[in-house]
Amino acid sequence: MNFEDDILKGKYFPFKDRDRLKATMISLLILLVIILFSLDFYESYGEGYKLMSTLEFGMIILLSALYMLFPYIISLDQIISISLFTVTLFLIVSLGIDDINAELSLFWIATLPISFFYFLGAIKGIRWNVAVFIILIILTLAAQMQWITLLYNSGLMLQISIGYFIIAYWIYLIEKERSINANNLTAALAGQEVLFKEVHHRTKNNMQVMMGLLETQSFKIEDPYYKKMFQAHVERIKAMSLVHENLYKNEMYEKVDMHKYLVELSDNLQKFTPHTIITEIDFIYLDMKTSMSIGLIFNEAVSNAIEHAYSAGNGYIDVSLKCTDKQCVLRIKDYGKGFNVDKTYHTLGMTLIEDLSHSLPNGSMDIKVAEGTELKVYFNAEEERS
Repeated sequence: MNFEDDILKGKYFPFKDRDRLKATMISLLILLVIILFSLDFYESYGEGYKLMSTLEFGMIILLSALYMLFPYIISLDQIISISLFTVTLFLIVSLGIDDINAELSLFWIATLPISFFYFLGAIKGIRWNVAVFIILIILTLAAQMQWITLLYNSGLMLQISIGYFIIAYWIYLIEKERSINANNLTAALAGQEVLFKEVHHRTKNNMQVMMGLLETQSFKIEDPYYKKMFQAHVERIKAMSLVHENLYKNEMYEKVDMHKYLVELSDNLQKFTPHTIITEIDFIYLDMKTSMSIGLIFNEAVSNAIEHAYSAGNGYIDVSLKCTDKQCVLRIKDYGKGFNVDKTYHTLGMTLIEDLSHSLPNGSMDIKVAEGTELKVYFNAEEERS
């Protein structure tokens, strides 16, 4: 597998990241230069231009080595610096070689400012462009004073130097404007992220207050039926509050880490039962609305299994969330006594499960009784794997 496949799969550079685009562009640039040098080497070698063919062959070997070593051994910054330095040096040297395609050399010299500012940024781009401009001025003076023999005369070299300066300055203005806009956008996104996290944090705290009030009120109730009802409401609010806690603690404030979220819910329910809850949750992220619905279904179904599945002793409750492409399945399975699926239940818990299941994108619910009770909830979701 070559490194472009690894880049496309996000192995070395994050998706939606500028470094990822730089890595793709530098790889394409290296391939393009290798192809062009290979074609020109064939022509130069055939016509007997030894010096030019030797330089081109050396460039092909060097760039091919960089291509194969990146990104496994050579980092992005290193390959950018080495590639730009090598190409720049070749172009500067080519100004003194007669047996080359002069127009092609001028074209590549004109693209240097674009490459410098794009790959290196404004500050380093200025330094590299200034260095090239100074070298061009020195070569212009050398041609004027006849210190060395160049492909172009001093008048044309002066025009090349001035043209290079103008192109570099234009690209600098564009890069400067882009950098300002990018910094402003980054600052705005950072502020928005802080705001979203604060909203989720305050919502979670408000729900904690509600839970505290309900628990305090439940202490004054002696009837076990109503006491259990209060506790069920507390657990439902807790399931919703954990969504907001997950959002403000994670880097992603719009997506919920379902593995972490459902494991936390499972650990919380495990405190109130001797039965063993076994979880198998994919490492996926879902949007807030879908996650909260899944959390409430999870809470109700596992609570029902804890309360009704086993008459005595310790049992097992299997929970899984699996996603394939966009199809997801939430499964809660116990191995208890089961119940009559033909009978209509009007409890709040079963009503919640049914309504929430159908509220999910293309959602549906299926209950089977075979060696216990198995609940499956099917839904579609735009999920991201961690």
